Amino acid sequence: MEKIFNRFRTNFDPAIIKLTGVALGSLVIYYLAFTVPTNLLTLYQRNSLIGSLLQHAGLAGFLRISAAFISTGLLYFVGYRAAHQTSSKTAWMIVIGGTLAFIVTFLFMAPLDARDIYDNVFHGRILGVYGANPFRDLISQFPNDPFFKYPWWKDSPSAYGPLWETLAGITAWLAGDKIITNILAFKILPGLFHLASVAVVILYLRRIEPERALPGALLIGWNPVVLYETWGNGHNDIAMIFWVLLAALLISQKQYSLGTLSLVAGTLIKFIPVLLIPAAMLIGYHSLENFKSRVWFIAKTSLAGAFLILITYIPFWNGAATFSIGRRMQMFTTSLPTVMYNILNPALGGSEAARLVSLGTLGLLAIFTLIQSLRSQKQESSKDFLQTAFNILAFYLLVTCLWFQQWYGIWLISLAPLLPAPSRRYALFFGFWVMSKQLIFVQLFIPAIPNKPEMAMWLEPLMALIVLGIPLIYALLDLRTSRRLKVAYAT
Repeated sequence: MEKIFNRFRTNFDPAIIKLTGVALGSLVIYYLAFTVPTNLLTLYQRNSLIGSLLQHAGLAGFLRISAAFISTGLLYFVGYRAAHQTSSKTAWMIVIGGTLAFIVTFLFMAPLDARDIYDNVFHGRILGVYGANPFRDLISQFPNDPFFKYPWWKDSPSAYGPLWETLAGITAWLAGDKIITNILAFKILPGLFHLASVAVVILYLRRIEPERALPGALLIGWNPVVLYETWGNGHNDIAMIFWVLLAALLISQKQYSLGTLSLVAGTLIKFIPVLLIPAAMLIGYHSLENFKSRVWFIAKTSLAGAFLILITYIPFWNGAATFSIGRRMQMFTTSLPTVMYNILNPALGGSEAARLVSLGTLGLLAIFTLIQSLRSQKQESSKDFLQTAFNILAFYLLVTCLWFQQWYGIWLISLAPLLPAPSRRYALFFGFWVMSKQLIFVQLFIPAIPNKPEMAMWLEPLMALIVLGIPLIYALLDLRTSRRLKVAYAT
């Protein structure tokens, strides 16, 4: 008996016990807080998939979902620390198995925070079922479609890129005419990019910092926000950020042209990665040894990128309207530009105020992107590309984004495993904090507006102040501290 006890004590690994406990505890919370109360199949049978499920959840729903995010967030950080204490095969099995178990749990949650997934499904059907153009033809033109009652943006063309709409068209064609099948399919589509992102993170860290590979896989695979927004609500932001992660991996392998083309592919999902292309090009240019190789790099990369853009856009071309620029310049919510727009609107009118604010923020973003891109060529290539990407995306989200939604936090969270500690902490803080828009405002304040119209006047400034103001203050304080430390080390 003593021998058995000694053997158990020898093989006992506290990190494995912690990881197992975190996985099981999180799974139970996800199931009880999300899958059971908002079960996709149950709500479909009750004809309750339409509507703002989150806004109608009431105080009980607010408490349930808030408690779930807080508790799983704490467990997530316990698991992250435990992953630093082991690298055994058992630990890898727990992390990968936990990721898959969480995915299944969220897969059968009805979309809660927005009806974007239904717009994605319908735009996919416009292409895949009707052979029409989602950049030209509107949902409102297909009133006899069996899914017509589900989307919200019935009079707006697609807001995404042609690569996404091509994938959406194929997915809709395969999914057929059952709404449950389509919801699951349009969760799995971005979900596949989530799994691919986990793989890229593992490959990158095993190459650069092997000891961080397991914690990195857990950071992106077990993150409650990423799981909820991707596998629960079907948002496609991870499909965009995957290409940024892949670009970092390719740049670390000195595949500068492929890294840049990866960013072009991401831009064809959502336009944001276009901001990172100058940095990738400059890193590649300055990493090559002679003028001839540099010219060849610029030429082949530019031609390949242009070819990729042409072959994806030509089938959908609808003139300048294909880019939805005019529509984007008129959309404001939960941001500093929204506050500026509301200040200028009474004096200038909606259109002129929107134009000035949009162009002003665009110019500011262009200047910041240029400065960051020029600085990126001075450091080690892949790590500096990641830091530059983080800086540009964070600046865009905090300062110049016109239309901010909480699921945009996925952008920074997904980069977190590959970032240095200060940026990693900020990325995770930002991703969790901006969920306050959903947990506080969408569930508590917005449902009260019809009964208290005076609330609408100060709702947007308050949302911007709390949702983005706190992370902005954090960023400024962190920047001030880092500069003081640099001065201290220099002296």
